[in-house]
Amino acid sequence: MTKTSWVEICVSDFEQSITWFENVLGFRVVARDANDYAELSHGETFIQLAPDNAPYWASERPHLLAPGQRGSGVEIVLLVEKVDAVYHQAQQAQADIVRPLSDYPWHMRQFWVRHPDGYLIRPAQRILSVNPATYRRQVADAFQRDTPRITQGLLAVKETAEKLAQQQDYLGAATIYETMVTEIFEQSHLYYDEEAEYDDYYEEEQYYPAEEGLEELVGECIEALGTCLADERVDRVAREKIIEVLFDIYQHDLHADNSLGFATSAAEQLVTYSTPLERQTIAEWIRDVLTDEEKAVAGSTRQAYGKFLLDLEKDTLDDETYLRICRETGRTSDLVDRLLTLGRIDEAAKETQPVDDHAILRLADLFIQHGQDAVAERLVRARIKENQPLHLLEWLQKYYHARGNYTAELEIAETLFRAQPYLRRYQELRDLAGRLDR
Repeated sequence: MTKTSWVEICVSDFEQSITWFENVLGFRVVARDANDYAELSHGETFIQLAPDNAPYWASERPHLLAPGQRGSGVEIVLLVEKVDAVYHQAQQAQADIVRPLSDYPWHMRQFWVRHPDGYLIRPAQRILSVNPATYRRQVADAFQRDTPRITQGLLAVKETAEKLAQQQDYLGAATIYETMVTEIFEQSHLYYDEEAEYDDYYEEEQYYPAEEGLEELVGECIEALGTCLADERVDRVAREKIIEVLFDIYQHDLHADNSLGFATSAAEQLVTYSTPLERQTIAEWIRDVLTDEEKAVAGSTRQAYGKFLLDLEKDTLDDETYLRICRETGRTSDLVDRLLTLGRIDEAAKETQPVDDHAILRLADLFIQHGQDAVAERLVRARIKENQPLHLLEWLQKYYHARGNYTAELEIAETLFRAQPYLRRYQELRDLAGRLDR
């Protein structure tokens, strides 16, 4: 496990504090450096202790309050797996329990206890109205049964999630939707199996009639999650869960060899229904992915992340940041379009140089849309000087024809006829020559 954050507190009595965490909250020492430092854990929750006289606390020592008065206005939340057992242990140890164990609206079961130095400690456990394992088994069973359609066995699970959403238990609903979609991804054949070995390379794609409707079912789950996110009554914890589930679906589909469009749908829900602060959080997730050196993201996948990022931040990005994101994620069309909008024509033309001969035509059309016909013509003509790709010549022919420039069109038609001496090419050439009295 990798720890991403932890808490260290300065205590007046080092040994007493270690004993207090062990006897009151059930922590255990996992690391210790004589009497200068100790690390304790409870499951995956860690806390670090250091005495007043620890060397690196020297600069803060004059600011420390007297024992029993520290930690005013600050609560230290410690997530535990069995908060009822921790509470019972604290009672047995006759600890200073400030608030009794209770359930709170933000899906936490917790109590408050005061450390001898005055720190307010809050052991807490996340609570769910549903057990994911129960629904995971139901979905797995639906795949094992001999039924015409697996979706028939999943309708009850989906209906349970819908009822919970109607009852405003959005966290429970999101948990079931997550469980169902995850299990469908793992159990079904919706996505290609890269590791599968086939006796015949050219074997036709296998057909699984029992899995018909699964793709539509996943799509309905994504839309249902978006509907939950759109509801203003959804609490913060449930919103965080819904956003995490949608983002996980987005990534799973985006990184698959055969994307089924779930990434597009999930991104739409997140962009449409998340709040400005939530969109900032999602944007940070995307930036982490794009800058991960160990798992480099390239090509169309990187471009998709770029589009998602631009959509999330479209209301807050200045022009230069927008252009930078486009460059970093390979979104050349968006880059050129914005440069043309800003009137930076030469810069836009320069950005087309790295693209291939097929992509250049899409960019040329952008120049035309912005009234830069001559620049578009110049960019395409520059590409036909060497190998004269037919699709570029045909684009130029249509370009000249639409503008009534029959002389230039005749030149291109002659080039096309030499490359492809077909009857159709000859007839086009003859008609143009006749129109020009040649």
